[in-house]
Amino acid sequence: MEVFVSGQKVSLTQKNFVAKGGEGSIFKRNGIAYKVYEDLNKMVPLEKLKELKALTHPQIVKPIDILYNEKKHVVGFTMDWVGDDNFALCKLFTNTFREANNVNDAMTLALVENIKKTTSYIHENNFLIVDGNELNYLVSPDFVTPFFIDVNSWQTKNYQATAIMPSIRDWTNDAFSVLTDWFSFAIVTFQLFTGIHPFKGKHKDFRMNDFKGRILSNMSVFNSQVSFPPTVRDFNTIPGAYKDWYYNLFESGKRLPPPALPGEAGKVQVRVILVKSTNNFEFSEVKEYDSDILYHNGLTEITKTKNKIWIRKTDYPTETGEELLLASTYQVPILTKILNKSLSLKSLDKTYTIKEMNLYCTDKMIIENTLYVRNEEKLIQFDFAVMGANIIPTIKTVWTIEPLSSQLFSNMVVQSILGKTYFAIPIPLKGTFHVAAIPELDKYKIIDAKYDNQICILMLNCKGVYSRCVVKFNDTFNKYKIRFEDNLDYESINFICLAQGVCILIYADTVEIFFNKFDKDDIKKVSDPQINSSMRLCKDGTKVRFFQGKKLYDFTMKK
Repeated sequence: MEVFVSGQKVSLTQKNFVAKGGEGSIFKRNGIAYKVYEDLNKMVPLEKLKELKALTHPQIVKPIDILYNEKKHVVGFTMDWVGDDNFALCKLFTNTFREANNVNDAMTLALVENIKKTTSYIHENNFLIVDGNELNYLVSPDFVTPFFIDVNSWQTKNYQATAIMPSIRDWTNDAFSVLTDWFSFAIVTFQLFTGIHPFKGKHKDFRMNDFKGRILSNMSVFNSQVSFPPTVRDFNTIPGAYKDWYYNLFESGKRLPPPALPGEAGKVQVRVILVKSTNNFEFSEVKEYDSDILYHNGLTEITKTKNKIWIRKTDYPTETGEELLLASTYQVPILTKILNKSLSLKSLDKTYTIKEMNLYCTDKMIIENTLYVRNEEKLIQFDFAVMGANIIPTIKTVWTIEPLSSQLFSNMVVQSILGKTYFAIPIPLKGTFHVAAIPELDKYKIIDAKYDNQICILMLNCKGVYSRCVVKFNDTFNKYKIRFEDNLDYESINFICLAQGVCILIYADTVEIFFNKFDKDDIKKVSDPQINSSMRLCKDGTKVRFFQGKKLYDFTMKK
């Protein structure tokens, strides 16, 4: 594709392709983002783009230069590229993501305050965001710096906005205003503080996701008639002035701008979630660790907590972002981390020295005790040789992936080739790399994904609606089956597949059990009030386990 910017021709190819949305495609070249519309009827009016140029805030990703095609039709615009490693804001709603990245309440408040300050700047310059939903913000790796995206949909002096996600809309007002913007801000930031939408939870008189009914009735999670999961963070973590503001908005129906100062947080209650067996499931404690568990692998006997990595009964101090693998037949423990876009390796066994590397990389994953590193358009599989007292990392295999549109998730890569969705699944023991087109996912934004033993599970979003997708492959990866469940709350994927092919998935208060055998479509769902998403699934061979807080449990189903 060729476009023209300021009279200069620019070629945009698949190597520049980043993502495709409802309006068009995003490309990146030389540190600049290009948004190109496929349907010129959806193109933002030129005069509106000129109005948006008045915004000069560094955290607003605004249109800069106009793009033309060879017929001199306006087909898009350029924007600043704000980095490759930003996160969708919704990820910060979940405890799992916060704990894995050591995100604390002070960082959450800093992020909220930064969103507020930029929103005030937008209003001072006579613009309205209107659709300030959680997918229209990116968050930098420091977890406190927001970037405002989809700016072309904002309301300007001469151009009205028309679209807004139902979950953040103030249904008491027909017209958009500064106060409706602040209402949307309140919805999103409340979820950052607590992990729950203020008009979610269960109430006997309202169906699920009845945002309009709940908002018009002022029936929020502050109401004693609304129940919600124990995984919701303590409301006392909300600074006092914000908590009062949220209560006035959601429960009393008052429409006010946010507080100038956040106030102090209240006394947070130490919440103990009791784990006890039920009529459906048997839970038995295996071990208690030093701090909250982040990861457990029963096969390698590796457990990562907030403060340490444990190999069987031996513990080592650890930092955020470090992962451990056991190298070669000697099982030498090696800590891996990406530090300043470079691969850092450190042997925990002082009798061994690991050879230093100078390898540029932006992401990594460990699958079945095998290290994979992303180096631009390459996915590199490493092996480790032990020679005397030296550990030598070697490149075993290199696969090509899309340089900008690929995302590394848990045990898999998801990539887009000019808007077409593909899975790339490494199988370490076989040394293979399966690539499969999944056209059913082309219209979705993929938020999270995990692969395990022929099964992929994904969390998706399309037009503001979250969905879960389960994809089952046959043994040769040339066939798949797919199923969707829509209108869900966003939550981290909590899923394992045992060696014998039994798959366990936990969401909300439900355990779903199915099989990875391609011709076996049985699904069993068991709802139980003792089940919740803080019970993070893991496994030890054929055993199902989960961890919650500091404790590790065995998990069996009663007959």
